[in-house]
Amino acid sequence: MSIEKLKWAAIISFVVALAGLLIGGIFANRQAPPYPGRVTAPDGRVLFTKNDILSGQDVYQRYGLMDHGSVWGHGSQRGMEFSAVTLHLMGDIVARHLAQAEFGKPLDALDGESAELIELRTRRDIKTNRYCPRDDTLRLSAAQVAALEESVTFWQKTFAEGDRRYGFLPNTVPSREERLQIGRFFFWTAWVAGTARPGKPYTYTNNWPPDRAIGNVATTATYGWTIGGILSLFVALGLFIYWVHRHQLWYGEAKGASLADKLVDAPLTSSQLKAAKFFLVVLLLFLIQTTFGGLLAHYTVHPGTFYLSIVGESIPYSWAKSWHLQLAIFWIATTWVASAIYLAPIAGGREPKHQGLLVQLLFVAVVLVAVGSLGGEVAGIYGAFGDLWFWFGHQGWEYLELGRFWQILLFVGLVFWLVIVYRSVGPSAAKARDPHFRGLIKFYTLSAILVVVFFAFGLVFGRGSHLTVADYWRWFVVHIWVESIFEFFGAGVIAVLLVAMGLVSAKAALRVALFTATLVFLSGILGTAHHYFWYGGPSLWLAVGSVFSSIEPVPLFGLVVRGLLEYKSLREKGEQFEYRWPMYFLVASSFWNFLGAGVFGFLINLPLVNYFEHGTYLTVNHGHAAMFGTYGMLSIALVLFSWRGLVKREKWRDRPLALSFWGLNGGLLGLTFLTLFPVGIAQAWTSFSKGLWAARDAAFFESPFVSVLGQLRMIPDTVIIVFGVVPLVYFLFRTFPHLKAKGIADGESVWEKLGVDP
Repeated sequence: MSIEKLKWAAIISFVVALAGLLIGGIFANRQAPPYPGRVTAPDGRVLFTKNDILSGQDVYQRYGLMDHGSVWGHGSQRGMEFSAVTLHLMGDIVARHLAQAEFGKPLDALDGESAELIELRTRRDIKTNRYCPRDDTLRLSAAQVAALEESVTFWQKTFAEGDRRYGFLPNTVPSREERLQIGRFFFWTAWVAGTARPGKPYTYTNNWPPDRAIGNVATTATYGWTIGGILSLFVALGLFIYWVHRHQLWYGEAKGASLADKLVDAPLTSSQLKAAKFFLVVLLLFLIQTTFGGLLAHYTVHPGTFYLSIVGESIPYSWAKSWHLQLAIFWIATTWVASAIYLAPIAGGREPKHQGLLVQLLFVAVVLVAVGSLGGEVAGIYGAFGDLWFWFGHQGWEYLELGRFWQILLFVGLVFWLVIVYRSVGPSAAKARDPHFRGLIKFYTLSAILVVVFFAFGLVFGRGSHLTVADYWRWFVVHIWVESIFEFFGAGVIAVLLVAMGLVSAKAALRVALFTATLVFLSGILGTAHHYFWYGGPSLWLAVGSVFSSIEPVPLFGLVVRGLLEYKSLREKGEQFEYRWPMYFLVASSFWNFLGAGVFGFLINLPLVNYFEHGTYLTVNHGHAAMFGTYGMLSIALVLFSWRGLVKREKWRDRPLALSFWGLNGGLLGLTFLTLFPVGIAQAWTSFSKGLWAARDAAFFESPFVSVLGQLRMIPDTVIIVFGVVPLVYFLFRTFPHLKAKGIADGESVWEKLGVDP
């Protein structure tokens, strides 16, 4: 298949996939569950209004509770599942109320037949949709009114007194009015999850969460599209294998590593030299991020406590979780920003005037956004900023915790980064003689542009947006940006690195990158729909998500395998390969992409499996293996590739890198297989047998089996931090004083200095 055909295949795949998701979103969001204008009792008394629900949603976001629990399964997997707990509580209260009203006895005093009758009537009471769109009023039954009152009291007590078993500190939500509002919001989320969608035999959330007591069981569509997902995987794999062999996508003559040798001794430009500071910041952020990951692991077993009492008393779970997620995004994104700055003069062939100054300004902006947003999140959790909490505090959305002001600044910084990179790459790369090299640079540049464009989708929704609509757009950032566009960017980065390291030709790298992009766009963009299964959208997402998310494991594997084969040939020749550690981390990224994103992702994305595991540690397992394993290892490869070209040859002593490589990968293997995966299996089984509320109950985490696994988790966590991150930090800071000198002036040809003619 020609490169021109592959290019058009990638373009069509992107346009069709994005258009399909947007059109589906327009249709689906029109069917979002209603915020009733009024909620009334049987006697007509107004219990609360739409403004009360939205105020409660604000409280949920303001105090970062999505990072301490979840609603409809989206959020933290250690704290309470607020909607599932409220729904189960509603079912229990409704049953008790009906038993007393109809038989004049407590529920546990009824005989078998009477208890079964009450169970049936409880389901009917909760499933009956009493919302009237004509007057925008939800009329609760008498039993539901009792459930509302008791559930609000429950949340008042939980957030006022705290609950150590879940890590809630006293006054997690400080004011009584705010606790009242969040209780009403949680009641609304339970009503949405328990009440039948108009004209349908299932709820607004497609019968999620599983809870037989109130009649939430998997739907027919959930079973049917699970089979569809399995079939789509086999079809995609068959076509993938056919195309690879039919068009010999991974094959071609080996290319020597001449450019790699030249980069080791090449002089630096001003922008490359200033990019070195970015990598030091990256490693510090990485160290803090993994340290907070260790704290979260401790909180899993001992919620709200630590060996130093001041830590447990002052750092709530939501703070630790917010920083753990945000720092992961920051250090990975900063790596890609810095590595692009380092690669730009090499790819573009020249250093524009004043490029170093612009890089310096970008560095200040990156530090400002990181420090300001992280500090704002903590202040927001503690109730600072008043009504400006959304702008400067904790925005409240998982992975998008930073305040909107900082989010906008970050977006502006990314645009500024694009300008910096394009100044080097854009005009000069077009002059390259090799058309395949030009095409590869255009591919890489476009992937960087899409990284910025898709981050902007996080600005589409705001404070007061409908929960379902906001989550629809949030996943454009969390899934498409991270799992699809990052993968597209990753394909471009890997292609450029392998060409720069001399392991593949530009033509072979470009062909595989375009082929990978075609699959990434089709599967990654439409595959986003598996996040929409239970979020309040219609059942059409079960069809779209099951089919396309099932083929997500297929892409981004062959290019690194190709590079590994070329590296093997270099080893057999006895050549000293200067970039072996970046190559090792690229291979590790490929392995984790296959295992974490592929195997673990496919395992949980099938609708029937996802129905029971959604909101459990199987999701956490997939997240760690895919995010840290794939993009974390790729980012470290970029750090080391760039750093190898920045440090003097005689000062490069890379023994710490061997320890770091095995510490990070061995620790991550232990983290997944020793703790997260077995806990997730046990949790999904509990969800299947008892309900999601039980799988997220503190009693589950306090069980001997889970408690022992939680204690064992300190082993892989320690390995990752002490033997993985620390040696990497030590290596960079030890070699930082030995950077090469600036030897290429602004406007001077980098290609001539390197002695290459692309």
